[in-house]
Amino acid sequence: MATVVFAKEFQKNLSVEGSLKPRAWDLLTKLSADHDLTGLDLKIPKGARDPRVRTARVTDNHRAVLFAAGSTDDQYYLLVAIRPHDEAYEYAAQVTMRANPANGVFEVLHDTELPRPRWSRGGETEENRPLLVPYRPSELESIGILPELAARAVELVDENDLEDLCLHAPTWQAHALLDLACGLSLEQVKRRYAPQGERSVGHAIPTDVDDPAQLRDSLGRAASLMEFVVVEVDEQLRRMLTGDFAAWRLFLHPDQRHLVERARKGSFRVAGGAGTGKTVVAMHRAVALARRNPQSRVLLTTYTRNLAQQLTEHVKGLAGPDVFERIDVSGVDQLARNIVARTHGAGPRIMNEPDQLRVWASALAAVPDLPPGDRERLTPYFLMNEYEQVILGMAAPSLDGYLVEPRRGRRAKLSRLQKTRLWRVVDEFVRLMAREGKTTYTDVVAQAATIAAGADLPLANRYHHVVIDEAQDLTPAHWRLLRAVVAKGPDDLFICEDAHQRIYGERLVISRYGIETRGRSQRLTLNYRTTKQVLGFATRLLAGGNFVDLADEDESTSHYRSLLGGPEPVTHGAASWQEEKDFVVATVRSWLEEQTGQEPGAFAVLARSHEIRDEMARELLAADLPAVVMSPEQPVDFSGVQVATMHRAKGTEFARCVVMGADSDHIPHKYVFQRAEAEERVDLLARERCLLYVACTRPRDQLVVTWTGDPSSLLPSPLRTR
Repeated sequence: MATVVFAKEFQKNLSVEGSLKPRAWDLLTKLSADHDLTGLDLKIPKGARDPRVRTARVTDNHRAVLFAAGSTDDQYYLLVAIRPHDEAYEYAAQVTMRANPANGVFEVLHDTELPRPRWSRGGETEENRPLLVPYRPSELESIGILPELAARAVELVDENDLEDLCLHAPTWQAHALLDLACGLSLEQVKRRYAPQGERSVGHAIPTDVDDPAQLRDSLGRAASLMEFVVVEVDEQLRRMLTGDFAAWRLFLHPDQRHLVERARKGSFRVAGGAGTGKTVVAMHRAVALARRNPQSRVLLTTYTRNLAQQLTEHVKGLAGPDVFERIDVSGVDQLARNIVARTHGAGPRIMNEPDQLRVWASALAAVPDLPPGDRERLTPYFLMNEYEQVILGMAAPSLDGYLVEPRRGRRAKLSRLQKTRLWRVVDEFVRLMAREGKTTYTDVVAQAATIAAGADLPLANRYHHVVIDEAQDLTPAHWRLLRAVVAKGPDDLFICEDAHQRIYGERLVISRYGIETRGRSQRLTLNYRTTKQVLGFATRLLAGGNFVDLADEDESTSHYRSLLGGPEPVTHGAASWQEEKDFVVATVRSWLEEQTGQEPGAFAVLARSHEIRDEMARELLAADLPAVVMSPEQPVDFSGVQVATMHRAKGTEFARCVVMGADSDHIPHKYVFQRAEAEERVDLLARERCLLYVACTRPRDQLVVTWTGDPSSLLPSPLRTR
């Protein structure tokens, strides 16, 4: 049986030409079996530079480009691309495969004309602009950079020129050049892409890819696995082919692989912006921990319910049935409800936010002697958040404890006397909830944390490892619970967060809950999902905001970058609400008519409110366009364009996306500000900014932002509209 190797470009071609997947499956199964190549029409292109290159029939109009390597007894087929017939032959004649002589990384090279720089040291430039890569070409070549890339890179002074150049480089070389431009030294980059531990016993660097052992060595190197994946089982092959996994979920950067595989002495924290692969790392980390010890149990959890559902399917595919049996994938609120139900049976019904605000208003009315100043400050919204973010974060809530409890992250100051008065309202709120036979999600979480912390209970410390995604949105009670379900020790908690996507939780420091990550954290800066054009637009939304991570350190976007190119985001201001809806309908129609091979579910329309979401879904359906409203209660239906609120879109991704209703009335939302204290509005504004950032980072390729009347003050200025 032959070994099949996928290149990232091959899978990308299949994603674009979705209709080719069934025929590609025939090709791959025959190559994998390696005993019946009938009908594949394997040919060596005329004038091919590499004698191992072949083309194979996929359809009458498309051919695959591949390399046949290894030996008769240990055959390898490396799938590089699928192209239209004539393009495939032209491409195949130019490509060559090799192991880089400097570090053994596997590469497929092809002739390409390097882009001309806008600015360079060798041409017109400003005298004071520093070189981005301040090294000699020979120094770059010594770490494996191609000579033509090295010669051009050392002249560049403009970041856009360097990014354009990197689009024409082998993946690991592109990343290496960007790392050097970000300040890493030659030695640091050399260690990152050719760590000493990868060297084989028989030879320091594998260079002979005709030797199956050296080819295997080269393909197994971390930098090679950024671009190529060795398919080990048929189920993995099927999932890759059918597109269940996006390419960026399969091909890990060496930094990501290091995070996934390395054993650690205690808790570890990973930070990074949208699209930098935190969720990917979390999935792979959970699988790696479960594989490491057959006796271990691993919890993979996240705040958002829809993301937990997606993680379940993805982890199942990564792990295989035996390993998946030892991994629990659950939303953190569901975890809490399960613990409480197993201990006390079914609990009271959960109260939604509008009901909570109603009960808080009733509790305030039941405490009539509050001074006017306190009554002005202690609004239902303020009380709801104080209860969730401070009181339920205490191990044993009591008035005495509350009087001395730090209120980190809460901007409004309260005196001891005000806290005492507030506690009377809390007591009344708890009484009214009990009378209605209801509770809140956070109450359930706090109860579960207390249960799990009981050392004599079977639910205490029931996991060996806990992996947390979207950690920035968790409340203090969540952190108490997660600290309680795993004992302190090696690899206990692995935490992924992005302060720029904090759309639910408030600022807190996890060390207060017995979780220490000082000296054990890493930031991911390379975006694997969105184009540099979309990323640039989205990061400009964050300008003016102040963001702090779970270790109480400033969170910055200064080094975020993408190697993907695409069209500039489109912004459109409409004179009327109907004109905006018509523009969105026309945009979606044009996407569906382009015949990209993608399902309608690859496109999305996102709105700030349920009302705008539902109205836009009706408009699309009235225009005979397929549309599906995304609901947390229903599985994703890809037969229609996804129409969702911005909150619901958290944790999702799409090929193209419209963010509509981005006007001054809805972003920031007037209702949100009207119900809040003035001191809280700074944090609310930051949360609205984060929400818009989340929405604008959902598309991989194309972003369209629309509004009626005055655009949101949070949009970057100046806006180029059409």
